[in-house]
Amino acid sequence: MNYSNAAHPLLCWDIVVEGMARRSQLHKDLQALRKIHRLNNWSHIQFAYHEALIWENKTIIVTNTQLQIIYATENLLAMNGYHPLEVVGKRPAIFQGPETSVETRKTIKMAIEALQPFNTSIINYKKNGSKYTCHIEGFPIFDTRGKLVNFMAIEKAA
Repeated sequence: MNYSNAAHPLLCWDIVVEGMARRSQLHKDLQALRKIHRLNNWSHIQFAYHEALIWENKTIIVTNTQLQIIYATENLLAMNGYHPLEVVGKRPAIFQGPETSVETRKTIKMAIEALQPFNTSIINYKKNGSKYTCHIEGFPIFDTRGKLVNFMAIEKAA
Protein backbone atom coordinates (compact mmCIF):
# COMPACT_ATOMS: atom_id res chain seq x y z
CA MET A 1 0.00 0.00 0.00
CA ASN A 2 1.33 3.44 -0.91
CA TYR A 3 0.93 5.80 2.05
CA SER A 4 2.36 8.88 0.37
CA ASN A 5 -1.04 10.06 -0.86
CA ALA A 6 -3.16 8.55 1.90
CA ALA A 7 -4.44 10.54 4.84
CA HIS A 8 -2.41 9.83 7.93
CA PRO A 9 -4.29 8.66 10.99
CA LEU A 10 -4.38 10.80 14.10
CA LEU A 11 -2.07 9.22 16.58
CA CYS A 12 -3.05 9.11 20.21
CA TRP A 13 0.29 10.73 21.07
CA ASP A 14 -0.83 13.85 19.22
CA ILE A 15 -3.72 14.21 21.64
CA VAL A 16 -1.60 13.34 24.68
CA VAL A 17 1.09 15.88 23.82
CA GLU A 18 -1.48 18.63 23.27
CA GLY A 19 -3.17 17.82 26.58
CA MET A 20 0.13 17.73 28.43
CA ALA A 21 1.13 21.11 27.01
CA ARG A 22 -2.20 22.63 28.12
CA ARG A 23 -1.90 21.14 31.62
CA SER A 24 1.66 22.44 31.89
CA GLN A 25 0.50 25.91 30.83
CA LEU A 26 -2.36 25.88 33.35
CA HIS A 27 -0.01 24.71 36.11
CA LYS A 28 2.43 27.54 35.34
CA ASP A 29 -0.37 30.13 35.32
CA LEU A 30 -1.89 28.88 38.57
CA GLN A 31 1.52 28.85 40.29
CA ALA A 32 2.16 32.44 39.18
CA LEU A 33 -1.28 33.60 40.32
CA ARG A 34 -0.85 31.87 43.69
CA LYS A 35 2.55 33.54 44.09
CA ILE A 36 1.03 36.99 43.40
CA HIS A 37 -1.75 36.07 45.84
CA ARG A 38 0.77 35.23 48.58
CA LEU A 39 3.12 38.16 47.92
CA ASN A 40 0.29 40.67 48.08
CA ASN A 41 -1.47 38.95 50.97
CA TRP A 42 -4.81 38.87 49.14
CA SER A 43 -7.88 38.54 51.30
CA HIS A 44 -10.89 36.60 50.07
CA ILE A 45 -11.34 36.90 46.30
CA GLN A 46 -14.89 37.16 45.04
CA PHE A 47 -14.20 35.09 41.94
CA ALA A 48 -12.80 31.57 41.56
CA TYR A 49 -10.09 32.51 39.08
CA HIS A 50 -8.72 28.97 38.94
CA GLU A 51 -12.09 27.66 37.75
CA ALA A 52 -12.42 30.42 35.14
CA LEU A 53 -8.97 29.57 33.82
CA ILE A 54 -9.24 25.78 33.87
CA TRP A 55 -12.87 25.07 33.05
CA GLU A 56 -13.87 28.12 31.02
CA ASN A 57 -10.51 28.91 29.37
CA LYS A 58 -10.82 32.56 30.32
CA THR A 59 -7.80 34.85 30.22
CA ILE A 60 -6.72 36.46 33.47
CA ILE A 61 -4.92 39.77 33.69
CA VAL A 62 -3.63 41.16 36.98
CA THR A 63 -2.55 44.78 37.36
CA ASN A 64 -0.99 46.77 40.13
CA THR A 65 -2.87 49.70 41.69
CA GLN A 66 -1.58 52.02 38.91
CA LEU A 67 -3.23 49.66 36.37
CA GLN A 68 0.04 48.41 34.92
CA ILE A 69 -0.19 44.76 33.93
CA ILE A 70 1.92 42.57 36.21
CA TYR A 71 0.69 39.20 34.93
CA ALA A 72 -1.33 37.77 32.06
CA THR A 73 -2.09 34.10 31.57
CA GLU A 74 -0.60 32.22 28.64
CA ASN A 75 -3.93 31.94 26.83
CA LEU A 76 -3.76 35.70 26.13
CA LEU A 77 -1.75 34.77 23.03
CA ALA A 78 -4.63 32.69 21.65
CA MET A 79 -7.20 35.37 22.52
CA ASN A 80 -5.54 38.38 20.94
CA GLY A 81 -2.08 37.55 19.61
CA TYR A 82 -0.12 39.30 22.36
CA HIS A 83 2.43 37.21 24.24
CA PRO A 84 1.86 37.68 27.98
CA LEU A 85 5.40 38.97 28.55
CA GLU A 86 5.03 41.73 25.97
CA VAL A 87 2.10 43.31 27.84
CA VAL A 88 3.69 43.28 31.31
CA GLY A 89 4.30 46.87 32.40
CA LYS A 90 1.70 48.21 29.98
CA ARG A 91 -1.84 49.33 30.72
CA PRO A 92 -4.89 47.39 29.45
CA ALA A 93 -5.53 50.28 27.05
CA ILE A 94 -2.98 48.52 24.81
CA PHE A 95 -5.93 46.38 23.64
CA GLN A 96 -8.15 49.33 22.74
CA GLY A 97 -8.54 51.09 19.41
CA PRO A 98 -10.71 53.33 17.23
CA GLU A 99 -13.99 51.45 17.75
CA THR A 100 -13.57 50.90 21.48
CA SER A 101 -16.58 52.53 23.12
CA VAL A 102 -15.78 55.71 25.01
CA GLU A 103 -18.87 55.13 27.16
CA THR A 104 -17.79 51.61 28.10
CA ARG A 105 -14.30 52.90 28.92
CA LYS A 106 -15.88 55.55 31.19
CA THR A 107 -18.02 52.90 32.90
CA ILE A 108 -14.95 50.76 33.57
CA LYS A 109 -12.96 53.78 34.78
CA MET A 110 -15.73 54.80 37.17
CA ALA A 111 -15.93 51.27 38.62
CA ILE A 112 -12.16 51.17 39.08
CA GLU A 113 -12.10 54.59 40.76
CA ALA A 114 -14.95 53.53 43.05
CA LEU A 115 -13.13 50.23 43.77
CA GLN A 116 -16.19 48.32 42.58
CA PRO A 117 -16.44 45.17 40.46
CA PHE A 118 -17.69 45.49 36.89
CA ASN A 119 -18.98 43.15 34.22
CA THR A 120 -19.11 44.39 30.65
CA SER A 121 -18.21 43.75 27.02
CA ILE A 122 -15.94 46.00 24.99
CA ILE A 123 -14.45 46.11 21.50
CA ASN A 124 -10.74 45.36 21.80
CA TYR A 125 -8.05 44.88 19.18
CA LYS A 126 -5.76 41.97 18.53
CA LYS A 127 -2.07 42.48 17.91
CA ASN A 128 -2.72 42.13 14.16
CA GLY A 129 -5.19 45.05 14.31
CA SER A 130 -8.39 43.04 13.94
CA LYS A 131 -11.11 43.75 16.47
CA TYR A 132 -12.93 41.37 18.76
CA THR A 133 -15.56 41.63 21.46
CA CYS A 134 -14.10 41.01 24.89
CA HIS A 135 -16.29 40.17 27.86
CA ILE A 136 -14.58 41.42 31.03
CA GLU A 137 -15.33 40.70 34.67
CA GLY A 138 -13.10 43.03 36.65
CA PHE A 139 -12.68 43.63 40.32
CA PRO A 140 -10.34 45.19 42.86
CA ILE A 141 -8.31 42.95 45.14
CA PHE A 142 -7.60 43.93 48.72
CA ASP A 143 -5.08 42.54 51.17
CA THR A 144 -6.08 41.10 54.53
CA ARG A 145 -5.91 44.59 56.08
CA GLY A 146 -8.35 46.02 53.52
CA LYS A 147 -5.76 47.90 51.45
CA LEU A 148 -6.12 47.87 47.65
CA VAL A 149 -3.24 45.85 46.18
CA ASN A 150 -4.29 44.73 42.68
CA PHE A 151 -7.02 44.62 40.08
CA MET A 152 -7.99 41.45 38.25
CA ALA A 153 -9.76 41.10 34.92
CA ILE A 154 -11.16 37.78 33.81
CA GLU A 155 -11.71 37.95 30.07
CA LYS A 156 -13.18 35.90 27.25
CA ALA A 157 -13.37 36.75 23.57
CA ALA A 158 -16.96 36.54 22.35
